[in-house]
Amino acid sequence: MELSAQLSGTCLVATVGVSEVDHTVSDDFRDALLSRYERAGAVDLLLDLTQVAFMDSKAIGAMVSVRKAVAAKDGRMGLCGLHPHVAKIVRVVTLGAIFDVFADADQGLAQYR
Repeated sequence: MELSAQLSGTCLVATVGVSEVDHTVSDDFRDALLSRYERAGAVDLLLDLTQVAFMDSKAIGAMVSVRKAVAAKDGRMGLCGLHPHVAKIVRVVTLGAIFDVFADADQGLAQYR
């Protein structure tokens, strides 16, 4: 799983470097996010999905699992840089009720610092 991460204050910004997150990589996606979040000692997590054009239900489940771990540390989790197809999934599945949604990483970091 291509994933880069950078700590900014207490927020880890994780950027997904693939165009599809589906059932074939969802477990690696979840594990990589959790590992980087834990190692960074972050409180909040901002997931930059700028390069992701497709996500399936297993990927959404992986994000919800990561969000539970972040919430267990009293942290917040946001999504940013949503491709139109991914934004539609977020709307249809009403993920905006459990994730903060931002236009880009700068907007998310302004809220999480």
